[in-house]
Amino acid sequence: VQNRLVRRLFQLNFEEGANLGDHAVLIEAAREAGMDASVVETLLPTDADVEAVRTEIATASRMGISGVPCFLLEGKYAVMGAQDADTLADALRQVAAAKARGELETAN
Repeated sequence: VQNRLVRRLFQLNFEEGANLGDHAVLIEAAREAGMDASVVETLLPTDADVEAVRTEIATASRMGISGVPCFLLEGKYAVMGAQDADTLADALRQVAAAKARGELETAN
């Protein structure tokens, strides 16, 4: 759903010139992406989840994350920027090896 929504928002903004500040546009894009439009319509004009977002931003900042994309591995290691597949695969192998050596806690 997230990828479909992002694609649709980019399409609306860059190809169709839609106003992404218009709640009706956002609600329809969410519906097209497979989200429950009634939930989006209810939550969009509110401050629901603002604290959760602020907490995530603060956590990312403490970890040195300042942009996107950023791939967070095991909640501890970050691969910053648009990397090629080999770089991402290498990072995953390194984390897997560290886990195998007992250097990382196993996620439950």
